[in-house]
This record gives sequence, structure tokens and C-alpha cells, in this order.
Amino acid sequence: MSQSVNGMTYAGQIADSIPHYTKYTEIKNPTPGGLIVFLDVHEDEIIDDQFGLPVVPDWWSYGYWWDLPANRHNQGSNVSFADGHVEHWHWKAPKVVTVPRGYQQPVAPNEWDDYNRVQAGFLQDFP
Repeated sequence: MSQSVNGMTYAGQIADSIPHYTKYTEIKNPTPGGLIVFLDVHEDEIIDDQFGLPVVPDWWSYGYWWDLPANRHNQGSNVSFADGHVEHWHWKAPKVVTVPRGYQQPVAPNEWDDYNRVQAGFLQDFP
């Protein structure tokens, strides 16, 4: 599940530094039709129950995947959104884990379109 939906948790507590929505009626930017709710994490990189990406409070992490998307559906992934619709996104670049599990992975030069597309589906700053 996206970190933008009910926030990331650390030791059972919601992280105050990660922007997130707690109510459907709060969702504004992106809109419910653009806010990613579910996105598969690459099977070689799963460490928790959320899909996360750097956001405004973590600008120092920009250009890194916190979680790498799955690549097992014909070089793509099914993505669900807060309004209930689902899309299949085909990645322009294969998703290959290049760092040990739990480490941030730099965005490869040919992955920027994929990275920006995923990032657009996350709440970037506090509402």
C-alpha cells in the first residue's frame, strides 16, 4: 500500500515526516483518480507492507527508489488508485534490484520516466 494512504509506520507509530491522507475527503493533490493506493513491490526488494518514495520533506533522497516496482507482469505492474480504478503500467526500463534489500536504489538513467510517473501518484507535501 502507498505511504500516501494512512502514512508510513515505524514501530507502530505513523511517521510525522511522511505526508499522507487519513480520509478520502482530504485527497486533493493528486486527485483520487491519480493517487496510487496499491502498487506491487519488486519481489527481491520487499521489506515491509508499504510502497514508499521520497517526498518533499525528504528532498535529499530524490532520485532514489525507496521501493522498486514489480517487473513480473510483462515488464509492468498493476496500479490501483483511490477512486477505485486500476491500470496496467508498462515500464520503459526493466526493474532490476542492484542494491542489498532495504537500501535505497539510485534511479537508472533510463528509468526517469517510470520514476516520475510513479512519483506523480504520491502526496508530495503535507495537505
